[in-house]
Amino acid sequence: MSAAHIYHSALPLSPRTSIVRRLYKSYAHPLTRIVQGLPMSWDPAIVTVKCSHGIYLTVWSPCSRFIAIVVMGVSVAEIHIWDAVTLKRVKTLVSQGGHTRLLAFCAGSRLLTRISVNPEELITWDLQTGVPTGIIRLEQGEKKGDYRGDSLHLYVQEALSITYSGCGTMFGVLSRHRDVADIVTYNILSRKSTSHSVGRSAANMIWTHNERIRFITFGSGSVTVWEVGFVSEHPPMEVESLPIPNNFPIPNYFDSSKVFLFFPTLSRLAFSLEDSIIVWDAQHSKLLLSFVGTKATAMTFSSDGRFFACAVPGPEVYLWKDSPTGYTLHRRLVSGAWGTFKPWKPLLSPDGQSIIVSSGSGLQLWRTIDSTTSISSVPTQTLVRTTKPFVLDFSPDNSLAVAARLADNTVTILDLRSGVPRLTIDAGMKIYSLRVAENVVVVVGDGKIITWNLPQRDCAPNATANINDSIRTTTFNHSPWSLLPGVSPSASISPDFSHIAVAGVAVGQSRALNIYDATTGEYLVGSLSKGCAPWFTPDGREVWCRFDREAEGWTIVKDGESGSLKMEYLGPKRPPWRQPEVCPWTPSCGYKITDNGWILDSGGRRLLWLPPHWRSPEVYTIWSGRFLAFLDCGLPEAVILEILEE
Repeated sequence: MSAAHIYHSALPLSPRTSIVRRLYKSYAHPLTRIVQGLPMSWDPAIVTVKCSHGIYLTVWSPCSRFIAIVVMGVSVAEIHIWDAVTLKRVKTLVSQGGHTRLLAFCAGSRLLTRISVNPEELITWDLQTGVPTGIIRLEQGEKKGDYRGDSLHLYVQEALSITYSGCGTMFGVLSRHRDVADIVTYNILSRKSTSHSVGRSAANMIWTHNERIRFITFGSGSVTVWEVGFVSEHPPMEVESLPIPNNFPIPNYFDSSKVFLFFPTLSRLAFSLEDSIIVWDAQHSKLLLSFVGTKATAMTFSSDGRFFACAVPGPEVYLWKDSPTGYTLHRRLVSGAWGTFKPWKPLLSPDGQSIIVSSGSGLQLWRTIDSTTSISSVPTQTLVRTTKPFVLDFSPDNSLAVAARLADNTVTILDLRSGVPRLTIDAGMKIYSLRVAENVVVVVGDGKIITWNLPQRDCAPNATANINDSIRTTTFNHSPWSLLPGVSPSASISPDFSHIAVAGVAVGQSRALNIYDATTGEYLVGSLSKGCAPWFTPDGREVWCRFDREAEGWTIVKDGESGSLKMEYLGPKRPPWRQPEVCPWTPSCGYKITDNGWILDSGGRRLLWLPPHWRSPEVYTIWSGRFLAFLDCGLPEAVILEILEE
């Protein structure tokens, strides 16, 4: 917005090894300092673009030179053709409005075809002239494939896949109606059409092989490849049967929890179910990849199978490279340009040299062949994704920050003045919460509460400790770690270190919040709760649990007669982020974060503009005086910044 903003925002956030930082750091006088979390190098994305309208559909041309983008939010249907090197728009194709179901280039990248709903039509453009070469009206109906004049019967609402013949004069479309798949073919020159029913077990994709259409069906322990001619009246013919694991999840078009992809060239199957991603070589009955700990939201192969990419919640994209022993992790793509949007569709170019990732109204282009960021040392056996959110607390005098990844066992104590770790502790258990007093750090984990002394100011940096160096260990007398599947526990320690709240406890099929005595580990009281991330108010009288964008709270009171504790429900009526005195991620000392990402001081002066990925809903923030921490599971470490005093 101005030169001052460059010096106060851009330069402090430039990577540690960048030429920009080396040249200009001594000239900049920023108003904030990044204590921890500054990246080592620039984001490896080559080009990032933002569209004025949302991106609905993206496809590569077979020659890898062009990218076609379907944009939303306009009165007419617009398709933008971009150069795949610069992401500059080279052509815009316009037709009447309607919802685009399919978009495909012909084999020679000369024609582009769009199938739309309302109006139901198939329109093909010549990309050299930008002029439509033909429009085919599509009729909805039970009698699919019935040719009448210049119309073609096709169930457009569920058109799933389209493929052109090599000569470009014929195409086939796979669609489903009432869970039954059909392939409708059409000869553009003769206007002859055919229709073939391929049954319920057919996968949702077709492809061209030697001027014929192929598709696959699933059975018990095998996948069968079928073939049918573009204009043949003969029924599909079986080509080959390939083995698959007995526990292979049969794809179901109506089950969004299963993501499936078949790679015809090498007969490879990629599928995602629950918390794992599997790539299976059906030709050689060989497992190529088993990635445990997350599920894929989208997957893609390069045309030669050299690269495989999958988008996972986070948001991030994993890029894998083929090797003699299977797929090895080549690059993990994490970008701040995605902002609050998840990367919903990665697409590898046919030549495998580039990958585009689209999300919301943004799109990024990355190179796959850059070996400088390769992670070739990652083994090919079953891999487990370990990216988890952070838990963090500041010492009362703001000289130290103590952080750990949720459910990890390592605690790092960071010196906030130097940014150097003072002490690393192996807790010997999964960590769910921690808190710092004046001279101790208390860690809550698997059924235990363990306390360590904080390092002295004169101790050497990068010291280590373990359970043998702790000063006290307390065991819960009623284990709080009986959890529902897929539910991660979280805990909070009261400011006076007297009570511990644990959220995510399983009670039947519901979640609960339990309160324990921090000294004895005794269970005191509990209540059903749908939230997580509990925290106490500074006076310790209330405890709140956050869920989505809401929160619910309880007042902890002592019964006058029995002396036992009770929890009085406050309801979700008082959103804690509107109450600075009870919310740890609300700015203090008069600071403020605006909706467009500026940190302001008490006088309204702009101090720093936050990158989009630091202010997404998935990022927790914790304030302590002039220090601010960003806790994002997609970052390699917690980001801590300090607002400098003048």
